[in-house]
Amino acid sequence: MRNNSDLKNFLSELNIKDSLNVEEDLGNGYVRLKISEAERRQALQDINSVEDIIVEMIRNSRDAGSRNIFIGTKKIEDKRRKIYFIDDGDGIPPNLQNLIFESRVTSKLENGIKDPYGFHGRGMALFSIKLNVDDIRIIFSEKLKGASFYIDIDLIKIPEKKDQSLMPQIIKTDGNLNIIGGVNNIIKTIIEFQLQNREINFFFGSPTRILSTMREISRKDCKKNNYPKFDEWEKLSKFIQKNNIKVTEIPMLTDNYNVMEIISKNIFNMDISQRGIQRILYNEIKALEPLEIDSDNAPENPLAINSDIEKERKIPDKNVMLYDESKLAGRFKDGEIRCIIKAAEDKIKELGDKYFVTTGENIEFKKANNIIKLSIELKQKE
Repeated sequence: MRNNSDLKNFLSELNIKDSLNVEEDLGNGYVRLKISEAERRQALQDINSVEDIIVEMIRNSRDAGSRNIFIGTKKIEDKRRKIYFIDDGDGIPPNLQNLIFESRVTSKLENGIKDPYGFHGRGMALFSIKLNVDDIRIIFSEKLKGASFYIDIDLIKIPEKKDQSLMPQIIKTDGNLNIIGGVNNIIKTIIEFQLQNREINFFFGSPTRILSTMREISRKDCKKNNYPKFDEWEKLSKFIQKNNIKVTEIPMLTDNYNVMEIISKNIFNMDISQRGIQRILYNEIKALEPLEIDSDNAPENPLAINSDIEKERKIPDKNVMLYDESKLAGRFKDGEIRCIIKAAEDKIKELGDKYFVTTGENIEFKKANNIIKLSIELKQKE
């Protein structure tokens, strides 16, 4: 360890001792790490999957007194998962919003919580997430106004279960509800948590459906439905600052296209298309129902489950629509697709002259989820 000690002394003489992660050189290759480095290494092991991130976020929201949690998500190819996590809990004062991502910062001085996931209250959850993801930020939060987080995850570094559309089965065993089947994906993680915290409503789906759902929930509340509507962002921003408005209520404070676009970016960091904003304002996007556990219709025991129910079910479309399965092809009208076909047909005929090729009479198309399939018959030009 002589060389290591010499290096340590050399750095110390240059007044950059703090750059080392070692508190004490114990000799024979052993060292005592600084607390900060030990915490960092521990935090890197706390998060092993996207589902771990979801658990830690909803535990924080539960402890903040949230009654409604909205989790918007979209997957970029198979490389990234973006999460828009919004709750109506106690919120985070602006002066603490950077500090909460540091280790050992917690609001649970005397009431750390032991739950099925372990002890919660060490002040390590957000610190661990920040070390493992490419980006985590508070987009909007104030005391008593809830919180809006944005998380960007590299799926190569932090993987997720491959099939995010499978839904587990709920059964009754000796009068108690239990979850069987499915993979330990995001939806199962949320349902497991909801089973233990029945007072919390969870809404899970694409960003556009999350915004639409927040508007619909506020619209159904007579008191909130009497809030003023704003056509200017500056006036709306001042209203939010002066009033006890939850972040989940902000989307219903305007019917103006430009203001809604600003809300989606400034309050939630959502990149929603112009058409998506229009559909939200025109009420064309169906609101999500809370993820509910139907205890009344749950089978009484596993042996009573028939072969069809035993199969892992897909998430009901009425409850969840993931970005990956948002049926983008359905947004194109048949007439619009025929215009695309006509342009392709004209180009094929133009290029086909030198190959003595033209198109047949039947050009078909099919729409399925995010894919438009064109079937163009070619024939020899006479």
